[in-house]
Amino acid sequence: MENKTYRKLRIGIAAFVAAAMSIAVTLDNMLLGVASVVIGMISMVVVRSKVKRIVDEREVMVRQKAAQMTYAIFAPTIGLGSVMLVLLADESSYILKAMGTVLSYLTLYLIALFSISLVYFNRKYGGGNGKE
Repeated sequence: MENKTYRKLRIGIAAFVAAAMSIAVTLDNMLLGVASVVIGMISMVVVRSKVKRIVDEREVMVRQKAAQMTYAIFAPTIGLGSVMLVLLADESSYILKAMGTVLSYLTLYLIALFSISLVYFNRKYGGGNGKE
């Protein structure tokens, strides 16, 4: 499948989901809204798996650097935000403490997911394991 066809299908799927969601909101039907989003997501996965993209080494390197920079910025930001919400919230603001707690768990999950994926890809692609 070519990129032009892929773009057209992606726009069509987005239009379908938008129309179905507007009908679901109008009819106050939550099941229709959830079903349309799930069908749209499944359709996008199927369409994306059929497209053949040509990727060169520069694009791969740029994506890797962008992912590293995103992690390097997002992890400390969300971690400091959670600490500030937990420590600076007074006793009457239970919601702020709860939000800080949720953010701190998400930060821990992000760090654990990054560490696990780092070990996995290091082993998969033959990175240094300390045995030289």
